[in-house]
Amino acid sequence: MVDAPETQTAPFRALNVAVVGGGIGGLTTALSLRREGHKVTVYERTEFLGETGASISCAANGTRFLKKWGFDVPRGLPVPLGELTMRDWHTGEVLNEYPLGDYEERWGNIYWMFHRQDFHDELQHAIVDDGPGPKCKIAVNHRARNIDVEKGVIEFDNGTTVTADLIVGADGIRSVVREKIGVVADSKPANVTAYRCNISREKIDELGLPQPGKSIEFWGGFPSEGVSQHFKIVMAPCRKDELISFYCFMPTHLSPHRKEGFRFESPPHSELLDPYNDVKLDPYVMKMLEHSIDLMPWRLYIHQPYTHWTQGKACILGDAAHPMLPNQSQGACMAIEDSGALGIVFSKDYSYTSDVKAGLAFYERLRKTRATRVQEASRRATENLNERIGFSSLSAHDAKLAAAADKLTVNEICGYNMEEHARELAATA
Repeated sequence: MVDAPETQTAPFRALNVAVVGGGIGGLTTALSLRREGHKVTVYERTEFLGETGASISCAANGTRFLKKWGFDVPRGLPVPLGELTMRDWHTGEVLNEYPLGDYEERWGNIYWMFHRQDFHDELQHAIVDDGPGPKCKIAVNHRARNIDVEKGVIEFDNGTTVTADLIVGADGIRSVVREKIGVVADSKPANVTAYRCNISREKIDELGLPQPGKSIEFWGGFPSEGVSQHFKIVMAPCRKDELISFYCFMPTHLSPHRKEGFRFESPPHSELLDPYNDVKLDPYVMKMLEHSIDLMPWRLYIHQPYTHWTQGKACILGDAAHPMLPNQSQGACMAIEDSGALGIVFSKDYSYTSDVKAGLAFYERLRKTRATRVQEASRRATENLNERIGFSSLSAHDAKLAAAADKLTVNEICGYNMEEHARELAATA
């Protein structure tokens, strides 16, 4: 076990940090480490052509770090979430609700729904603006080819070579950094596939349909409704409430899409609609899906927890470290928490800037258990929507039952204090 210091003993030094990957995990890492006084360059393998996709959830455990970093939330055009609503697959009738009216009062932060593109754009602005800490740099068209994790050297396909005190692999599901630290992914296709799409409120009005509220709404997920639990629709508002976003799930054998990842050519709408027609999805939802835009497939895989996250001067985070199914709406928040952890570990409160390797070992201790627990709970919620945070604790009585059954609860996710956790680990090392 690596000793963790009780207090700052060695002098703080600003690290030269190379972040491999410019997605949400990479940009929040840059922002977190910038705020602690480090010099960060983000290396993105392509041009920033704009993030694709749909809404992303930022619950209190993510929002608290955005607040800590001084992130300008309104510029990200989010929507404050009002409730979770469960509806009948065929009729849309409300079956259950989890109100969030007292959410900020209880957890100290708002539950925000961002569109991925808006959030990504504002994170880019935040890491290069005139805020606290050295301005970060962004280098596009830098695809990592080889990494010496002991020396901190990265070679890119474009012929560039850089040396860093700390290398952060935020390069997603097909991570190069993960491979270079010696992790072999153990994964298998999930028995469910997803599609993402959006529709504007303007278009909903044009179609003469009722407007959705400011809530995450669920259709399906329960075999008791006469369809497979792998049929599920998740709908949420984003982009300053101008856009309604969908995550559409179906059994894998009904989709021709087989490649893991996020960025693919948009398929014909029939690929999305035909399976739902066959199982008589609520006509209200079907009408919106027929007129949706930005349709993108998302092939899902189940990854077993990785053996380790760090080696030498390198670490992984986000999808590179703990890829998870989207059923807990915690993928982005777990990446944000990872970023926050690196900021804590390499802050002036600890002496790890003088021993990066030891700092990364402490980072893994701080993050791996919690992230792995959410990863596993996300897998379980594929088969049973009652495992989902919120629906697992619709009342105080349910919360006790959920805790006894070792299900994730709102309190466990939103009440988490990482700074306190880090102090406890440091004191007991």
